[in-house]
Amino acid sequence: MYGGAGLAGARFAGLAGRQLRLLALALLASLALHLMVLYALPMLKEAARMALPPLTAHLAKPKPPPEPPRVEPPSPQPLPRPAARAPRPAPASAAPPAPVLAVEPAQPAIESAPVVPVAPRPSAAPTQAVRAEPAPAAAAGPDPGSVARFRLELMDIARRYKRYPRIAQDNNWEGRVELRIAFAESGAMSSLAVKKGTGHAVLDEEAQAMIRRAQAQASVPPSLRGKAFTLDIPVDFFLRDEGN
Repeated sequence: MYGGAGLAGARFAGLAGRQLRLLALALLASLALHLMVLYALPMLKEAARMALPPLTAHLAKPKPPPEPPRVEPPSPQPLPRPAARAPRPAPASAAPPAPVLAVEPAQPAIESAPVVPVAPRPSAAPTQAVRAEPAPAAAAGPDPGSVARFRLELMDIARRYKRYPRIAQDNNWEGRVELRIAFAESGAMSSLAVKKGTGHAVLDEEAQAMIRRAQAQASVPPSLRGKAFTLDIPVDFFLRDEGN
C-alpha cells in the first residue's frame, strides 16, 4: 500500500518537473525572440531608409511675361505743295482826267424885309399859396388810469356774487378762469368770453355768471363814456380759499 503511494508521488513529481522545464524553455524562447527583434529593428529601419530614393525638389524659374506688340507710328505723309499763283495782270494805265470847268450860279438879289416888333408875352399870374389845413387829430383812446380803477371796482363787486359750485367741490375741481369783457361806447357790456378756462365747464360758466351779476351793479365812469375798451379779469376757484 505504501509502495503504490510512493510511486504515484514520484510520477506527480516527474510531471511537475517536466512542466516547469517546458515553461522555462518557453520563457527563454520568448526572451530570445524579443532580443532578436530589438536587435534587428535598427537594421530594418536603416535598410528601409536606404531603399527609398531621396526626394529632391527644384524651384522652377518663372517665365517672363510676353512683351506687348510694338505699334509703329504711321509714317508722316508729305504735305501737298501749294499751287503756283498766277501772275497778277499789270494795271492799265489810267487816262488823265478831263478838266472840270467850275460854273458859278447867279445869286438873286435879297431885298431887306421890314422888321416887325414882337410884343412881349404876358407874365404868368402869380401862384396863390395853398394853405394846408391841419389833419384832424386822431381820437384819443380811453384813459388807462380810469380803465384800471373801473377794473378794480368791477372785481370787488364780483367777489360778492362768487359761488363755488357744489359738484366742483365734491370732485376737487380747481383752477383759474381768465375772462375778457368788452364795453361799447355807450358804456354797456358788448361781449363776455372765456380767454382761458379751467378745463371744467361748470367753473367757467359760474365765472361768467358772476361777472354778469356784478356788471349790473357797476356803472362805467363818465371819463370812459364814448370810448370802447376791454378788460381782462381773472376768477380763481380753489378749495383752500373756501375753507377760510
